[in-house]
Amino acid sequence: MRMQLLIGVVLSAGILSIIPLETFAHGTDHHGGHADEQMKKLHAMMPMFSIASAELESALEKGDAASAKIKAEMILAAVPDLKKSKPHKNIKHRKKFVELATELEKSVNSTVYFIKENNFSGAKTAFKKVEETCATCHAKFRD
Repeated sequence: MRMQLLIGVVLSAGILSIIPLETFAHGTDHHGGHADEQMKKLHAMMPMFSIASAELESALEKGDAASAKIKAEMILAAVPDLKKSKPHKNIKHRKKFVELATELEKSVNSTVYFIKENNFSGAKTAFKKVEETCATCHAKFRD
């Protein structure tokens, strides 16, 4: 019994080492064994969104307008590719996916507006909408 378990663990580890990690970026959906170019861009974007959002939030807390603008611009630069992407699930509702990407863009632009006005209270409130939009999108199209 222990030998069978050991063999299973070794085989599983071997399989995991040959499957590209990007296929596990969102659970068990493997895109039929390949990811198209736009899906690869989406996989590259999501960690950037996460990191940039965390750093934007931190910059807002510190009142660091320069860093906050840079992080917001990083997010905004990726939005056009996000709008071109297909969601991981509920693909038939892609129109809603694009609407949420547009809402994300508007919320980030609103955050930038408040940063430029040195209104960090307003920027933090606008940023909460960014976070809510991300959560809504992930709940419907990813998680």
